[in-house]
Amino acid sequence: MQDNRSFFTQIFTTLMIFSLAVGASTVAFIYSWPWEKANPEWKPNFRLVALCGEKKEACGISYGELAAAKAKGEISGLEPIDAAGEFEEPQNWLKWSRNDGVYEVKASSWHFQTSIRYKIEQDAPVLVAVQDVDVAKAFIYGMGAAMFLVIGLNLRRLRH
Repeated sequence: MQDNRSFFTQIFTTLMIFSLAVGASTVAFIYSWPWEKANPEWKPNFRLVALCGEKKEACGISYGELAAAKAKGEISGLEPIDAAGEFEEPQNWLKWSRNDGVYEVKASSWHFQTSIRYKIEQDAPVLVAVQDVDVAKAFIYGMGAAMFLVIGLNLRRLRH
């Protein structure tokens, strides 16, 4: 079967399919990024949710600043009143939820997404699992998958 579309129409269609495939595969890579569950280690920049100030509102604090904030009395506890919530910080968004005593805190920005799961034992956080997604790396993987898809579609079209 002869393709009667103009050359530019064919290029435009191929680029649109490529763009859609890059977006879909990047999102798929982000959602399927593996969790590190075997002996995860705390990094100083991992964000936790805590109770801050006299109003006891939920706030975010990095693990590296936790000891200093406790010593200064800036935080009044590590267990927020609400079971779930989110707020905007200066550099990212912080979203948390509590399920069966395990907190899942997700810090995300345009170029990263870090999710941690931890428990509170004896007023100290104990890390359970970590998912540290590098969005740029997921985008590069998505471009590779999309390129593979577009080449495959064009080779299939040439066979017929």
